[in-house]
Amino acid sequence: MLANVDRLMQGGCATEKSEKLCRARGGESCAFDGAMIVLQPIADAAHIIHGPIACCGSSWEGRGTLSSRVGANGRTPLHKWGFTTDMSELDIVYGSEEKLYRAIVKTNEEVHPRAIFVHATCVSGLIGEDIEAVCKKAESSIGIRVIPVNAPGFVGPKNLGNRIAGEVLLEHVIGTGEPPRITSADINLIGEYNIAGDLWLVEPVLRKAGINILSRITGDSTFDEITYAHRAKLNVVVCSRALINVAKEMERKYGIPYVEVSFFGKTEMSKALRAICKGVSPYAPTAVEAIEQVIASEENILDEKLRKYANLRGKKAVLYTGGVKSWSFISALLDLGIEIVAVGTKKSTFEDEEKMREILGPDAPLVEDVTPKNLLKLLREKKADMLVAGGRNKYLAVKEGYPFIDVNQERHKPYAGYEGLVNIAADLSAGLRFYANSSGTSSETCATGADKRIASDVLINPLKNSQAIGAAIAFQGINKAVPVLHGAQGCNFLGKVLITNHFREPIALVSSKLFVENVVMGSEENAVRAAEQVIDKSGPDVVGILTTGLAEVKGDDLAGAIKMIDKGATEIVHVKTPDYEGGLETGYSKAVEAIIRTIVVKGTGAQKKSGQVNIIAGPHLTPADFTELREMAESFGLRPVIVPDLAALDGSRKGMSALALGGAPVENIRSMADSEFTIAIGSSMQGAAEILKGEFGIEFRVFERIAGLQDTDRLMETLSALSGREMPARYERRRHILIDGMRDAQFYFANKRACIALDPDHSVQMSRLLAETGITITQAVVPHIAEAVSCIMADETEVGDLNSIRAGCDIIISNSHAEESALRLKVPLYQTGFPVHKLIGVTARVTIGYTGTLNSINDIGNLLMKAH
Repeated sequence: MLANVDRLMQGGCATEKSEKLCRARGGESCAFDGAMIVLQPIADAAHIIHGPIACCGSSWEGRGTLSSRVGANGRTPLHKWGFTTDMSELDIVYGSEEKLYRAIVKTNEEVHPRAIFVHATCVSGLIGEDIEAVCKKAESSIGIRVIPVNAPGFVGPKNLGNRIAGEVLLEHVIGTGEPPRITSADINLIGEYNIAGDLWLVEPVLRKAGINILSRITGDSTFDEITYAHRAKLNVVVCSRALINVAKEMERKYGIPYVEVSFFGKTEMSKALRAICKGVSPYAPTAVEAIEQVIASEENILDEKLRKYANLRGKKAVLYTGGVKSWSFISALLDLGIEIVAVGTKKSTFEDEEKMREILGPDAPLVEDVTPKNLLKLLREKKADMLVAGGRNKYLAVKEGYPFIDVNQERHKPYAGYEGLVNIAADLSAGLRFYANSSGTSSETCATGADKRIASDVLINPLKNSQAIGAAIAFQGINKAVPVLHGAQGCNFLGKVLITNHFREPIALVSSKLFVENVVMGSEENAVRAAEQVIDKSGPDVVGILTTGLAEVKGDDLAGAIKMIDKGATEIVHVKTPDYEGGLETGYSKAVEAIIRTIVVKGTGAQKKSGQVNIIAGPHLTPADFTELREMAESFGLRPVIVPDLAALDGSRKGMSALALGGAPVENIRSMADSEFTIAIGSSMQGAAEILKGEFGIEFRVFERIAGLQDTDRLMETLSALSGREMPARYERRRHILIDGMRDAQFYFANKRACIALDPDHSVQMSRLLAETGITITQAVVPHIAEAVSCIMADETEVGDLNSIRAGCDIIISNSHAEESALRLKVPLYQTGFPVHKLIGVTARVTIGYTGTLNSINDIGNLLMKAH
């Protein structure tokens, strides 16, 4: 092993050579990592890491390489798997070669790989494990190739590990097979690992010019295709620093010439295509002419796509990466009109630096010191607008408020080829937009001109719920209340099941149980009897009588019938909630308004209580949100009266009761008249706030949303003004955590598209929150028209159903019923709204304020990452 390392190192330190193995100036990983980077993308091979858990545990799924290949038995490609012998202390003391042998046999049985690579690590290399002998023994036993990789981390830097892996391929793989077919324009791509799908943006362009990739070494590759790489006409080296030794040895051994290229940026991509076609022209003379046509076509398409990113021209960037990217990304950024004000060279070779000077001129702003402190200094002193670097510097950028793109192997966005340059432009532009938005202020006024297209004659997978459901939910937030649903028994049964499944709590709901004779002869008595029975048996403080479409169409005189009820001390609240109009949100708001008119307005004169505020919140908030609201107000020294208070549905109820327990008590509801101010959350709550102002002169403010950074800031400012106190330190801290989290997440949200299908107030809040992350809302579907619809930040808003959701989005934000739509469109579903019955813990989910905003961003971001 050491002799092999010495051979690779010899001559690799000369400044005129590409190897530069001795010039590891820091900022790199180890040889083990370098070998894994080269070999692990082989999708049908297993990679056993012989060592303690750290090497596998720290590196597994840490690289952005992608594969279109299918693993054994239709499983995930093996490059996504982790295999390790997990050496213990006893293994180190007594040796673990037998354990390694068993690991190879077991791996073969479990995943049926085409080949197995066994990687030495620092520990197994240090104690002298003979992995070559074990591999030879296992190979004869299991009948597939078992290949040792002796690149323990301590032997050198990452690029040495790259070369060792290349030597492994030359010795054990290349030249051991024959291709099923060959063409006159076969090439190998060497040092292209299909990071984030880079290869998939390059290969189609090559194919248009008649260029065939015979072997990919090793992105999106199979073991077999590497065995016949020696039959190619040309080797195309994408990262010379990593695998130049492979190209040179194949030229010596097989007579295959090579060219060194980069696929990053318009200029370099076009140069690469010309160099490749020139290389294969002795075998395919028409390739040169074909490539010029392809280049002209692709550049025209690219120029058109880049028009929308003209805002990048004149911006300034600091760049820090290594290898071929160190100079090729300079070219890509210049293609976008971005000025390079500093380039970190710590991971670059002397040859890389010469190429940088060729592009930027003799006075190229090359910087050796790229410590975080100095990078930040460069960003500030050079008045840079962005940082382009590896993932390890991501948080330096985001915490300081600089747009950033990750250009190293951990990234999740393809940047190669013509289309890759569009991705670079889009991500940088989104970053600029994100930081501009997050540092500014926005108006509370709503947009106008939203498309309010009415749905067709049939709802397929309806988004809408009935008004009675909304009203019944409102009464769950009143202590010792029970709603009586005046209609057929099924309305009560189905509604109760639906609400119970959503909140996962026993729900108080009674039916007047109308049957045929009641519909024909009269049914007011049924409502009276149902109310009197529940009053007699359970002694509620409040009974809400809700009408269904049946009762309203029939024309029952419930207002007159209610006067006949022997109610005692019970408050009777009548709410007209026919299901042929409105929806859940309007039913909820009607119930809140009726509760205020019935219980508050008829009370005695108001006695203003210093520091008491009313909070009226819509049904789009979770039970945990109501608790969060209370804690926010109380932290400012205010005394909130929350009506309804759905915090009671957070799982804290004890025992069983026919009544809704734990919500706002009647005496608190009556005291709303004594409050100094009303905070209404959701446009649908404005009517309730206006009643309190009209009757008691209580000023109010409507918050269409209280999620997102800017909207939470406005809520905090209001609470501060009402209390005369500064925002508590814990919320200052949460605000900083949210900003940090938003910056962390923006890479996964940038240029993503979402469809929202929620009730109007919820749609407004979610669209505003997502807009702050950089997501574009391509479509918003609401179940009915409401004032809030014009406030939804979406390209198109329509009244419709879940079947109205169209293709063109990356994620759907809706209730559990949208699962079919998500499956149909093959995008993830973020379950929120009503009902959510296919997830647990939704009632405990905080979605508002700084904490809730970050929760939502993280949950949605994780779904987007998983889908990617």
